[in-house]
Amino acid sequence: MEYKMYDCKTYRIHTIKTDKFKNCSMEIMFRNELVKEEITENNMLVDILMHSSKKYPKRRDVSIALENLYSTQIRGVATRLGNSTMLSFITDFLNPKYCFDGYLDEVINFSFEMLLNPNVTDKKFDQRSFNIIKNRIKSDIESLKENATRYAFRRTLDNMDSNSPTSYYMVGYLDDLENITPSTLYDTYNNVLNNYICDIFVIGNLEMDEVVKIIKKKFTIRTLKEKEIDLYVNNKVRKKPLDVLETGKYEQDSFVMLYNLVNLTKRERDLVIHLYNIILGSGSLTSKLYRYLREENSLCYVVSSMYQKYDGLLMIYAGIDKKDKNKCIKLVEKALLEMENGDFTDEEFENSKKMVISSIKMSEDTLGGIINNYLFNYLDNLPLYEKRIEEFKKVTKEEVVELAKKVKLNIIYLLGGEADERDNA
Repeated sequence: MEYKMYDCKTYRIHTIKTDKFKNCSMEIMFRNELVKEEITENNMLVDILMHSSKKYPKRRDVSIALENLYSTQIRGVATRLGNSTMLSFITDFLNPKYCFDGYLDEVINFSFEMLLNPNVTDKKFDQRSFNIIKNRIKSDIESLKENATRYAFRRTLDNMDSNSPTSYYMVGYLDDLENITPSTLYDTYNNVLNNYICDIFVIGNLEMDEVVKIIKKKFTIRTLKEKEIDLYVNNKVRKKPLDVLETGKYEQDSFVMLYNLVNLTKRERDLVIHLYNIILGSGSLTSKLYRYLREENSLCYVVSSMYQKYDGLLMIYAGIDKKDKNKCIKLVEKALLEMENGDFTDEEFENSKKMVISSIKMSEDTLGGIINNYLFNYLDNLPLYEKRIEEFKKVTKEEVVELAKKVKLNIIYLLGGEADERDNA
């Protein structure tokens, strides 16, 4: 595998040459500081750019063009990475050696056609496409409460700190959605092209100098190249944990305990916490939380812990009956105390290493996983896969115990079913 970065004045192209796959992928990424008021419009922008273009004004036109390019696939996604927002436009395509002459040039041109020649007239996005995308996003926003688990996570973060980027709802907000027009969306489009940092990642068994030449010829936009963005959100530690109960029309009660991870070192953030988390709650049938809450006490069907690196948080979730809340809290506290005391076996510790190394190796088998490997090395100096595996093997049990002392409870949240309906059922 060969990685190379090309400096293109106002943006960078990152190439990863590998013969591991028959497919190739190009990901065009725009990054900037996260602004809450821009979330909804950015989501609309990503969707509408992938929906149609000036050359392909209807979705059917786009689909036919993709079929003619050997079922090339395109997609766009807007995500949050700590304090930053990232808009990604991804094209997955077949290795050109299996295709007609000129295929590589055509597929790259198609990607930039969608991005740089939007379906716009008089500085306004096409009304029909606009309405389709707006209705889709409205439906996504309104469906939040339909999923109890997802809603419980959202409300936990809202109660933690509604002003923190961690609590922002990345699908968007209805109030902001109603204020978007085809012309304001076009303003947003120009803002992204001119004021966001741009990186382009290309992976596959390709002649990368040729690929770069095609991209540079097509992509001449002067994007913003240099801008410092602190990825890590500084979520405040609460002196006294907050205890919140809310109700809704749900069959299952959703229980969340949210913890700050205080003053973690880079090694702890990148490596040690993952082993801690597997032993505690993300190791499925082998974790402490699964054993105590489900296996031994039958309090829930699902229980897990999740690490949010760029937010400095650990979230524990269980689907319980609200009458078992206090017992659940005590069992979680028992598991956490055992981690602090080093009360886990050498076998559990070594198995956690095997699990995380296995996960890394699985990521090496996907185009997206390999792109992320180099992306996070570039953005956050995260060790590349091979080096990361070596470092995981060196983590000691003592390091896990030391990290366990830095886990501080922030909020206990319970989303319960409405008592009058449930109790009379």
